[in-house]
Amino acid sequence: MRAAWTFGLAGLIPFVGLTFLAGLGPLQWQPVAQILLAQYGALITAFVGALHWGRAVQSGSEGGAAWLRYGYSVVPALWAWFALQFPIALVLQLLAAGLVACLAVDLAFQRVQPWPGWMIRLRLVLTTVAALSLLAGSL
Repeated sequence: MRAAWTFGLAGLIPFVGLTFLAGLGPLQWQPVAQILLAQYGALITAFVGALHWGRAVQSGSEGGAAWLRYGYSVVPALWAWFALQFPIALVLQLLAAGLVACLAVDLAFQRVQPWPGWMIRLRLVLTTVAALSLLAGSL
């Protein structure tokens, strides 16, 4: 649990740092910071979906549960790719919405196959900071 929190919180450094640069950095760095923020946000969105692939493998999901878990696990990556096709402000907003939607799905799956309690708390913290960073970076 400690390692997950440590690496999870460390993963917020690019969100916060790039958001800062996108809004308050030198003018020539701001567009680049937004692009880097969008790329990082897309990677993290795909990663959040991949958690469900790993969960399905670990639990040995079969039948309908397997189709649901594996099928959902690729949706965030597809959403991130889709989002990257638009102007940068919209990209950042779509990625923020995607991360919030992923959290909602995680909470729904929590009723079926619970994650450890610390995992949901971690997801809440990480999603909140990441989504707010993406939204702030879009301004």
